[in-house]
Amino acid sequence: MIGDEIINFFGGAGGGGMLLALYIIFLIDSMMFPALPDFFLLVIYSTNPGNAAWGAALLGIAVFASFSGNSLLYLIVKKYSPPNFIKKLMKRYSKMLVVKDEKILLINRVAPVLPYTGAFIAVNNWDYWKAITYIVVGAAIKFGFLILLSGTFYRLFERGIAEKATFLLIVATLGISAFASYIEKKRLGAN
Repeated sequence: MIGDEIINFFGGAGGGGMLLALYIIFLIDSMMFPALPDFFLLVIYSTNPGNAAWGAALLGIAVFASFSGNSLLYLIVKKYSPPNFIKKLMKRYSKMLVVKDEKILLINRVAPVLPYTGAFIAVNNWDYWKAITYIVVGAAIKFGFLILLSGTFYRLFERGIAEKATFLLIVATLGISAFASYIEKKRLGAN
């Protein structure tokens, strides 16, 4: 996995290297292709669990990377507009979603059905500030919840059990997201 390689490359630089690795993973996830950022967020958190400052730093990086990756993609697509047939496909896809405006970006945190969100914001001419607010708020809520829950595991259980509980949290998060995404894609196929 690319995330593993990024962590291995930057991990030797200590906490700062881990923060940079997390930023790059989230940036790749928001701009290019899914990189399982939830998984890597909790893996990196487990290197110093229970430390509130570490959790807050990771949350800040996750939110900032979600903001900057989506904003950068938005600016690129605004400046270098994709061909018309791609824009038409993107607009048609957006109209098939349960929510057809910026609010889909909040739902997308639970049921990821809209990849390259920065590009969709630009192509659909959604209000940038409203859209980026939904992205930032959604990221803060989701990733904050995951860090708090994982931190709770480390406070309540001994390390081995806490690691297993965090692993189950990762699996559950990915499973819920995949299931919700599957249901939405199935609904889209019925339209």
